[in-house]
Amino acid sequence: MAALSALDTELLTQELPELVQVTVASPVYSGERGHINYRASGSARNPTVLMLHGLGSSSAGYRAQLAGLSRDFHVLAWNAPGFGGSTPIPGQDPGIDDYAEALEGLLRALRVRRLAVLVGSSWGSVVALAFARRYPAMVDGLVLSAPNVARGHLLGDARAAELNAWLGTADIDIPVSRAAIADKLLTPDTPSLVRQHVERLRDAMTTDGWRQAIRSLFTIYTPDTVSAVRCPIAILSGTLDQVAPHRDHAARLLAAAPAATSHPFEACGHMLKLEAPVKFNAIVRQIAAETRSEVSAAK
Repeated sequence: MAALSALDTELLTQELPELVQVTVASPVYSGERGHINYRASGSARNPTVLMLHGLGSSSAGYRAQLAGLSRDFHVLAWNAPGFGGSTPIPGQDPGIDDYAEALEGLLRALRVRRLAVLVGSSWGSVVALAFARRYPAMVDGLVLSAPNVARGHLLGDARAAELNAWLGTADIDIPVSRAAIADKLLTPDTPSLVRQHVERLRDAMTTDGWRQAIRSLFTIYTPDTVSAVRCPIAILSGTLDQVAPHRDHAARLLAAAPAATSHPFEACGHMLKLEAPVKFNAIVRQIAAETRSEVSAAK
């Protein structure tokens, strides 16, 4: 990847906001009550941007967005149910809509009625699409980074075999080199500052939360979902992404949603929010500006 700019470096060296825990009322939890951990920056009077992380990550992955967007937005980043201290969804087999329901409960608890932009990275993009389909009036724009088509189109033996293969690796007690994980997510010449952040992102993972999130990927096929979403959508993809290559994921979403805009990140891998934070943040701002223009035109 290209060298980090001075502003990229500044964003990546900012301190993370502290984790905050809130009680969430949602039917997905036992007793209809759970807890979700999140990070926040910026004034709650500003338009809200919400960030959803991927399978091997947490709210800490949005360090550069919590810092770089806080002047103009109320920026939120959650730890999804089952990640870190967030209450897991009961049972072994939650669907992707269960995560969307939990997210709605979080927004209700925080008294956020509308999102200027909903951002999802990797598995987070799947949750974002499910939420936008379920609650269209709450989402003005979507940014899908390194998106995943998910596995809901698989059936029978093919589905069982792939699901079992994924679940077989989903155990935080299995010794795996953090450097090897970063090698898969990043490019060989990624700066050490980015690599250090990525190697620490697994700290908030739990085995049960990881396995539940994997199972949810097998309950949706996002090209079918994205075609029903009417708000502006930006699709971001790294040209060297080994985890979700453009041709297998972003390209299928773009084919299903021709109005979505494509934003290639040259020589980047899977962690675009950390690899090119200034460009990433600019796209979030662009989508927010587009939605404001559409709302003004409609009045």
